[in-house]
Amino acid sequence: MNKIKTFLGEVKHELKETTWPKKDVMKKNTVTVFGVMAFFGVFFYAADSLLVFLLNLV
Repeated sequence: MNKIKTFLGEVKHELKETTWPKKDVMKKNTVTVFGVMAFFGVFFYAADSLLVFLLNLV
């Protein structure tokens, strides 16, 4: 039981030392991630559609 208390105390200490990103940075990063996901989604959809089209010609 003592080890658990020590562990949780260390976790609490580490969380206090953590620097969390600001709200505007998180918004920018979130938009970037969704933008990249959308780009690659469209890219792979187009590549897949092109390959299916070409294979159907064979």
